[in-house]
Amino acid sequence: MLTITAISGWAVPETWFAEQVKSSFPNSDIKIVYPENPENAEEAKFILSQFQSQLYIGYSLGSLWLLKYQRFLPENCQKAIIAPILAFINKNNLGGKTSESQLKNLINILTNSTNKMKVLKDFFSFADLPYPDSQIDTIRDKKTLIRGLEFLQNISVTGKETNDFLSIIGENDAFIDAGKLKFHIPHLKIINGAGHSPTPLLNKLAQVLQEIGFNIK
Repeated sequence: MLTITAISGWAVPETWFAEQVKSSFPNSDIKIVYPENPENAEEAKFILSQFQSQLYIGYSLGSLWLLKYQRFLPENCQKAIIAPILAFINKNNLGGKTSESQLKNLINILTNSTNKMKVLKDFFSFADLPYPDSQIDTIRDKKTLIRGLEFLQNISVTGKETNDFLSIIGENDAFIDAGKLKFHIPHLKIINGAGHSPTPLLNKLAQVLQEIGFNIK
């Protein structure tokens, strides 16, 4: 049985994300990781030592986290990033669409809000993430969410860091300019009609893995 460790995107309910991965890789043993403090290298080292897998998938924030800490991955594993982020904010010219002031504003709103659900629902609507409202209550606490946004604010990597990763993005991703990103990641596969949702990207990843002879069963 294929073993998969998948690193979740910001504020994405882990149960929902696990369902999306399972749908594309039905005969797999799947572990979902949601970093509590994504800027903490020791946490990353511990997590990746606990979840030894054949396939590692980083989604959105999870892609940036996986790229940053890839030195902790086991040898000879297959690595993939979907909706990949080299830099979330646009000042780095690495594909990010969000301005630093927009991200700081979101951090401030979330910090000062007594109702994180409204903030998150607005975000989910913009990102076109179609999971049910019933799972919103399972999202991590506000402090963890803020640390995730600060990670997106502070951390960036270069396209060279993706050389050992299969890389897939939707052409209509709300947060990353796919065309600009491909300049930095020449092997990036751009999926027509897809956005930031992981579902079509995971389906494409399963297809690509089969094409290169990787056993996903």
